[in-house]
Amino acid sequence: MKKNFLLLASAVFLFASCEQAKQAKESYSALSKLSEAGKDMSANMDKAKEERAEREKRGDTLSLPYKELEQYLPTTVAGYTPGELKGQSQKMSGLAFSTAERTYTKAPEEDVEVSLIDYNGSNTLYQGAAAMMSLGIEQEDDEHSIGPTAVKADGVKGMDTFYKKDGRAEMTLAVGGRFLLTLKAGKQKDMTLLKSVAESMDLEKLAKL
Repeated sequence: MKKNFLLLASAVFLFASCEQAKQAKESYSALSKLSEAGKDMSANMDKAKEERAEREKRGDTLSLPYKELEQYLPTTVAGYTPGELKGQSQKMSGLAFSTAERTYTKAPEEDVEVSLIDYNGSNTLYQGAAAMMSLGIEQEDDEHSIGPTAVKADGVKGMDTFYKKDGRAEMTLAVGGRFLLTLKAGKQKDMTLLKSVAESMDLEKLAKL
């Protein structure tokens, strides 16, 4: 009886030790991944600063006028009615940026919103968001899925988010070191529509500005 108890106790201790070792390994792995992500983000920020310094040397530090920015928004989205173009240019406390947006409507709660911001006059606001886009974060649960954008274009990085329960789709793209493009749509099954809308825009031309 005593021998059996000792064997059982040894087994429990061994199991607990294995579980602790497993948890420690998982914790170390998570910390390692977090450390690597931090290094990647730092590297992305450094690269962005170098590119910004080159832009400043050329004297290219102004955002596009909002009327010019509006011309980069999609003219049409198949099956949807385009709304009015809206935009503005803002300056405050040394910061300057331009925005342009348009909503394309199909039915109540079924529309596509496209927003484009030029942060060339306020690059510090842009750098952190752009660096996050470069990390390739992936996450999924019962509520939503997040991952690197399905849009493939030179000078473009971003993230796609799909909300499973209500069919909302969101896409955020960092373009060419100065532009932030956001697309949103309701009543979707996946990211297909937003991907097609983004690809209808001349993103590579924007990225070269």
